[in-house]
Amino acid sequence: MAYNDDMFRESKEYKGSIEGTVKFDKETCCALERAFNLNPEAVEQLKEVVGEKNIKTFSGILPSTEEMKFVPSEEMRTVYGQIAKTELKRMEEQEENNEDLSCGHSVEQHRQALVVVVEKMKPTLN
Repeated sequence: MAYNDDMFRESKEYKGSIEGTVKFDKETCCALERAFNLNPEAVEQLKEVVGEKNIKTFSGILPSTEEMKFVPSEEMRTVYGQIAKTELKRMEEQEENNEDLSCGHSVEQHRQALVVVVEKMKPTLN
């Protein structure tokens, strides 16, 4: 395959990154980490779809990450999108209020971060 400038267009959102780059800040990583911890059934189902190794990789990076910029694979889109949707549903069903969590964020901050994850992880259409 020949080199093509269109293959490596610069991201409009994140200068210096290629097009399609997604950024998760510390709060988003924290909300996703909590989602993995509180939804073991969803994690087990996702293991069947993308494999245990991918789940360990995608969840394992979250606790020590201040910020991550990446171009998500389809597996990442599936895992992060589904775990965020599952956690949002759990939060609604359990009627979690706007209390502060042990991490220092509020329930509402996590909710907003997860809504953004769902939006960013929608499958790409070519």
